[in-house]
Amino acid sequence: MVTESSELKREFLLAHEDTTVGELRETLQARGNLWLYVAVLLNGRGYAVFRLGELIETLKLSEPAFRPELLSRPLRDVRGLLAERSASPVEERALSPGEVRRLFRDAPRGRWVVLKDGEVAGVLVGETRSAASGMDLDWLHAAPARAEATRGRRAAPPPPSPPLAPVAAPPRSRVLSAADRPPAMAPPPAAAAAERAGPPRPSRAEPVAAEEPPEEPRWINAQLEGRDPGEPLRVDEPCTIAFDVDVQVRAGSLVRNALLTYGFAPAETMLELTVQLSSEDFEVLTEPQKLRVPRRGKSSNKARFDIRPKREGDGVLQAVFLKDGNFVQLVTVRLQVGGSIRSPAPSPTSLGRGLDASFALQPRDVTLVLTSTGAGFQAILAGPVYANATLPITLPELDQMIGQARNDLQGIVDLEPGAGGSPSYQAGIDIPPEVADAALRVAAKAGFRLFQRVFFGPAADAQSRLLGSRLREMSQREKLKIQILSERFPLPWGILYMADPFDPDHIDPEMFLGFKHVIEHIPLQPAMQVLANRIDGRPLLSVSLNVNADIDAQMGIPVIAEQLAYWKETSKRVGTKLVVRKTDDEVKRALADTSSSDQLVYFYCHAVSKSLAEGGGPDASALVLTGDGRLTLGDLALFAPIGSSLAGAPLVFINACESAEMSPLFYDGFVPYFMGKGARGVIGTECQTPAIFAAEWARRFFDAFLTGKTVGEVFLELRREFYEKHNNLLGLLYALYCDGDTRLDSAAA
Repeated sequence: MVTESSELKREFLLAHEDTTVGELRETLQARGNLWLYVAVLLNGRGYAVFRLGELIETLKLSEPAFRPELLSRPLRDVRGLLAERSASPVEERALSPGEVRRLFRDAPRGRWVVLKDGEVAGVLVGETRSAASGMDLDWLHAAPARAEATRGRRAAPPPPSPPLAPVAAPPRSRVLSAADRPPAMAPPPAAAAAERAGPPRPSRAEPVAAEEPPEEPRWINAQLEGRDPGEPLRVDEPCTIAFDVDVQVRAGSLVRNALLTYGFAPAETMLELTVQLSSEDFEVLTEPQKLRVPRRGKSSNKARFDIRPKREGDGVLQAVFLKDGNFVQLVTVRLQVGGSIRSPAPSPTSLGRGLDASFALQPRDVTLVLTSTGAGFQAILAGPVYANATLPITLPELDQMIGQARNDLQGIVDLEPGAGGSPSYQAGIDIPPEVADAALRVAAKAGFRLFQRVFFGPAADAQSRLLGSRLREMSQREKLKIQILSERFPLPWGILYMADPFDPDHIDPEMFLGFKHVIEHIPLQPAMQVLANRIDGRPLLSVSLNVNADIDAQMGIPVIAEQLAYWKETSKRVGTKLVVRKTDDEVKRALADTSSSDQLVYFYCHAVSKSLAEGGGPDASALVLTGDGRLTLGDLALFAPIGSSLAGAPLVFINACESAEMSPLFYDGFVPYFMGKGARGVIGTECQTPAIFAAEWARRFFDAFLTGKTVGEVFLELRREFYEKHNNLLGLLYALYCDGDTRLDSAAA
């Protein structure tokens, strides 16, 4: 059952982004209800929805004292108002009770404009009126008799206000209409004629977006051109494969269930995708192609590729679809060479982002997609240059390579300044220069060797070496946004050292991938739930702290106490709904509760990661909470299984030893678990992290993230800050499994 605060509101005011603050104030005052929602038409960019109180609070952030000039300011020029309260259009006929529940489950603080027959019929807002009850509605010097928030009763008029500042009347009001009563209520007599004439329409200079039917599902089709059905492919004989988008899966398509996983922005009319084709079984003779897809219907063209089979038998082609270098979808095509073309298998053939706000994808400078072939990995590099290669690395080899690199990192954590000295990295965050230099050499050697083994190993062919060289060349230039999507390839990317050749006497910190570039790593999964990259923390941000309260006694320092105090103080500044959980049972119940509204889930505890060869196997991997309560993956699979997504789509931060240490042999660690539960991303560590550093990193991370900075930029800034100010490189231990543009919208931000 949808709560009252989330139901369709048919009482609203329709305005334009050119409407001034004064016009809006006077119209609401004349209506006698300052609590009406205001739906604003944005020129070519959809809608925004807010209340007068939100407008006032936004103005007060930059204008603590009221000034009469504010009344002539257009809404579009009120900084932090419209973009932060954008609303998506939805069709009223598509709004069943179940669909409304789904909307608010996926976006508990979302805003929508409901359309009917080309007109705005109402608004849906996931906000309770009590959240705005403290708004200073008299700040604009308005003194209307305004309606109470419920039941239409009039409140007592406030004390007389100073005279209103004069507002120059425009040639015609930019407040387009006021739908401030339910349709069943008869209009006031004075308004009857105007009611019969219909609401005012905007001029040609101020168009209202026409109603559109709901977006229809569309599919990616792939077909061999110029060949009869069943005609066999032959080794070394070129042929052409074409990709396009259609409203149906055509009979001759080589893929059957590649649903286009892209959601258009409200005003977006055309999508241009870059399609890159790669294969180890076929020679791809064509460079990446552009595919233009309109908002509705078929694509305007086809992306055609000439291919040549290398060998007989089953062959695999992989097509990556990118928007501005940002991953949208991966489509796999299977063909038989040397026999009749078979019907495509019904198994999944496409991996892609969810439809939720995929139009918000921001450009990426470099995208690297890695998929497992069984015998190795297929690597596809997209960016200023394109390359693809087969990496001849088996899962056991990859596991050993990653394990060795993490052991080297653990050696830095345990590094001692000399005989009898205590480990510097465990004693504090400021590291002596001689210890920092030694650690830098250890990390550079580990990162250089790891990069060598991945792309330049003994079995690497020319394509693998070429791809590695191009990646190195790009990384040595300007700062990049690097996106990595991988299947069972959890490399510690931040520590890769990109110098060539390696000089142990001249280590350049800028050569570490994680010290120079924004890196995001997103696991490729059958049901990718990479959600919208904005967390709506208004009016309150839901935060859960999941801690091992025994750590203070074990460490002899108040690590947990200080973090709880930090969040108590932060809650006053930011405005949070804070929940503290200390036992494994409390956390297990929360993860089993699909209605949980947690938006930030923070763990500070011990952790254990198990491989297939260890006792209990992957299911024994555990987060260790108070009283040695072990929250194992096996328990979570039973009591809080994947498939029942968490309503808050949280960002999960696991600040614990081995929290991101996933063996590629099982890939059933906590990162894929939380992503499968609908988390928008996971932050973890590559090896055991010193308690003092972990607590300080978390404090500085949240200080920056809560102001609205993107998580990718915060990671890069913190890594550099700790190294430049404290000689401390442990920021490289943190791994980001998340869209790097993820950010928070909150009162503080």
